[in-house]
Amino acid sequence: MISLKRSIAIVSCAGALASCGGTGPAPSSDPHPDPLAPPPTVSDAAPSDAAVAVPPMVPDPVPVVPDLLVDGSRQLDAARARKLVADGRALADDPANLGAAVQLFLAAAALDSLNPHAYWELGWAYQRLFSWNDAVGAWSRLRALDPMYPGLSRHAPILQMRRDRAAAAETLADGDPLIPEEEPRAGTPIRIAAVGDIQLGRSWPEDNPILPPDNAAQMFNRVGDWLRAADVTFGNLETVLADSGESTKCRRGARNCYAFRAPTAYARTLRNVGFDLLSVNNNHTGDFGSYGRQATVEALEGAGLIHSGPTGGVASWETNGLRVALIAFSTGAGPYRIQDLASARARVVDAERNHDLVIVSFHGGAEGAGATHIPRSTELAYGEDRGDVYAFSRAMVDAGADLVLGHGPHVLRGMEIYRGRLIAYSLGNFAAWHGFNLRGPLGLSVVLNVTMAINGVVTAAEIHPVFLEEPGTPTPDPAGRGIEIVRRLSADDLGDALFDQHGRYRRSRKDGTTEGRKDDGNA
Repeated sequence: MISLKRSIAIVSCAGALASCGGTGPAPSSDPHPDPLAPPPTVSDAAPSDAAVAVPPMVPDPVPVVPDLLVDGSRQLDAARARKLVADGRALADDPANLGAAVQLFLAAAALDSLNPHAYWELGWAYQRLFSWNDAVGAWSRLRALDPMYPGLSRHAPILQMRRDRAAAAETLADGDPLIPEEEPRAGTPIRIAAVGDIQLGRSWPEDNPILPPDNAAQMFNRVGDWLRAADVTFGNLETVLADSGESTKCRRGARNCYAFRAPTAYARTLRNVGFDLLSVNNNHTGDFGSYGRQATVEALEGAGLIHSGPTGGVASWETNGLRVALIAFSTGAGPYRIQDLASARARVVDAERNHDLVIVSFHGGAEGAGATHIPRSTELAYGEDRGDVYAFSRAMVDAGADLVLGHGPHVLRGMEIYRGRLIAYSLGNFAAWHGFNLRGPLGLSVVLNVTMAINGVVTAAEIHPVFLEEPGTPTPDPAGRGIEIVRRLSADDLGDALFDQHGRYRRSRKDGTTEGRKDDGNA
């Protein structure tokens, strides 16, 4: 569903330029190599010499009729150009040699102005040197030469966006966020599915395990198509994955104390049913202490799952050529607390400077059937400060977040579009195996699907209604109760039902408002 590739940066080489890396289709006699062929691996390290001279672009090539028969000298130049491109690609594997690689690509273009690979590689190399205008120029010439060159239509709009953001960042003081664009940019969109709390049963105490059969695979069969339909699928994991260990939270035999631990094999199940991305920053992350945290991280990484939390920090990956980050916040004592707005803003601003898109998730707000509304003030649960989720969510968008996903109250809450970005204040319970109260609104949920432009502006969204069938299996809800709840709460708390009666949101091309809501009755 997603591919974990190399990193991309906008104004810093730390974790830099994944989708580019100075790579491209291998030179061959075929001007349209396989677009799905993976490029060679390159280093993520920054160039060791920050003063690398960036050679200027070569003059526009003289137009040549492609069908014109060339003499032996022309054929020899073309062969030499192909060799220069191959040699340049090998040099570009070492960031310290990027300047020399650029010289070879320029020489190749001078020898053979019809070699598209020279301009493709030149564009990537200039990006890694942060010479954005030259990179755009190289790919503009490539587009004139071969507008159907594999990968160009996907990566060129992203390059133009990075160039614009780099220029904007130069005008800002350190720590200041970029102003979010509120109009969608052209380019290949990204589709993200998101669900709320996932609880996978209990293998502790060992003498009384309560676990779903078949390593929990059957729990998600009924909603698997929705989970696998997106480019990236997110959930909040409220279960420690460890094969041993004692709870540091609950003593054996304690009542009204919940510590969730499931076998590490369940990580592979989550991956197989469609999940890619998980928050492990919530009030159950520490149920089995530091050992449980580390065991969970190792299980998730072993299954190929991306994660963010107290031990995971900022998750970073690439999808559709876009460099994406997830930062998971909670209300505990760790460094990613929603109550500390200044620190949270700084983390998002930093991630936004080095990624194309930033997703923020948070575990906060009051809990229970009576916690469906957003009070726009600090909330309490069991005497604990659970944050002001309204202030936090909007502050994160102001700082550069492109999607905010809330969970923690165990019920659905309203959603809104703020500055072109979607905020879901609580996605409710999504899956459980005993241990969760599923009565009333606690047993109703949704699968949220969001379509975002390359700059983070949401262009479409849909909510698929789900109910949790005892003991907690997510099941499509033909009654559509989740849609009704989200629409009502969005209208009551945020002033706009957002979705139509079928659970769909479409951005109007004219003014950015929702299409299709006026004909479906009152919110």
